[in-house]
Amino acid sequence: MSKPPPEIAGRVKVMRDFARDAAERGEHFFYIRIPESLGPVERGERYEEPLDDALSVDALGRITGGGSQLGENNSIAYCGIDVVVSDRKRGLELIRRTMQRLRAPREALIEEYVPTYREHPVYK
Repeated sequence: MSKPPPEIAGRVKVMRDFARDAAERGEHFFYIRIPESLGPVERGERYEEPLDDALSVDALGRITGGGSQLGENNSIAYCGIDVVVSDRKRGLELIRRTMQRLRAPREALIEEYVPTYREHPVYK
């Protein structure tokens, strides 16, 4: 997919800038979109910390941020994690394996922004 869904187009513009900055440093930026209503602490404990540990063990990258998209009545529609890796292919596979091991929802996606927007399913 080379064009993001309209409902996330604004976020994609911001993330594309993060991805371009990473590319200038020789790195690759991914955003993991997780369709769960998790606040910052829960998201960190459930996904960010274990994923950051896995990335560190393989010296592949790091978590650079995260957030939540608010939905109706200030509910959380989904949450996400910003990840930078040094090796695109190995990093993408490590993210997939780790998110599967952590039992992320089947609808979770790994978004890539450069050279074009792409969505990679966590579960193939």
